[in-house]
Amino acid sequence: MKTTQILPFIVLLGCQSKDSTNEEEINDETENAYPDIEFYDFQAATPWYQAEGLTYPEESIVVTAFDKDYQYFGSEDRRTITTEVEFPETGDWAQIGLFFRLECPDSGKCDHWDRSGTIQLILDADTDNPTSVELLRHITPYRIGMSQYVDLTPLASLLKGKQTLSSFIDTWVGPGHAQGEGWNVTTRFVFYPGPPAGADEVINIWGTRSIIVGQLEEGETIADQIEQVSFNIPSDATKVLAHLTTTGHSFNNTNNCAEFCEMRHDLLINEATFSTNPWRSDCDENPVSPQYGTWEYSRNGWCPGAVSVGDLIDITEAVSLGQDNQLNFDILRKNGAVYNNASPADLLPYTITSLKLYVYK
Repeated sequence: MKTTQILPFIVLLGCQSKDSTNEEEINDETENAYPDIEFYDFQAATPWYQAEGLTYPEESIVVTAFDKDYQYFGSEDRRTITTEVEFPETGDWAQIGLFFRLECPDSGKCDHWDRSGTIQLILDADTDNPTSVELLRHITPYRIGMSQYVDLTPLASLLKGKQTLSSFIDTWVGPGHAQGEGWNVTTRFVFYPGPPAGADEVINIWGTRSIIVGQLEEGETIADQIEQVSFNIPSDATKVLAHLTTTGHSFNNTNNCAEFCEMRHDLLINEATFSTNPWRSDCDENPVSPQYGTWEYSRNGWCPGAVSVGDLIDITEAVSLGQDNQLNFDILRKNGAVYNNASPADLLPYTITSLKLYVYK
């Protein structure tokens, strides 16, 4: 993947040279301009992305955003917190990693429950129309801490200069609560210098949104909740990837959806359908253990005490270059049938969804 992203950059440099005979020399000079460092193998870290004992090359730039910031709910609502950071204004990055850690608060009493959480980049934070781009989705462990390290390289073009970040944890406990007192959150961004490998353009479709599933009444179906999105892909694009992240929540509904049932997620691009099933049958193998609660049970797109990195879907062949394209979305049962929640619980099944497109030239 890294090679296909780097090659167009090198070819363009060669085409701009007045003397094509010097193409190899230009390419050599470009490569030699970067330090010789060891990059991180994110692929080898799947699916748990463990970060204990993590070290960074001395040539990397490390930007700390949250540093053991306390999140809780109580007399003060700190379920969502924000901070401003200064990312490098310029530079070529072969990789960008995000280190994420949850620790118990100073009392030592972590939240007892598995809570959904997200780290978001807030673009245009000082305007009336801020936009949220999800950087990381996670589910807290039962009563213990965790740390992971994930790949943000495709988002390099957005991680520049002064930016605003938010951290949200859907916790309902805080100081003095019998079921724990919340979490301390740390995030660090690690910039590895090298041939630029980020997407040339990021099209943010949904930062995060909650979609209720199983309601068939008029005005409540998934189609009623989703508006078709129009997007344009530059005529010189060579690859387009969709980054779809979904986690299903709530149970005691029909088939224990949407947490404990398998769901199919359909991304519809023009006339093509791309289906994913993020079911996690490996939660019992989670190295963030032993936890309390039902951490070993399989789940729809997540495990307690783990990040959910989503799916990268190559939609290149389905898009029309230089023209408007249409995007839609649906959630079905594993077999493609419409899910009918015939015995709804107090909390209806829902799927937290984020979606962005990475365009490479």
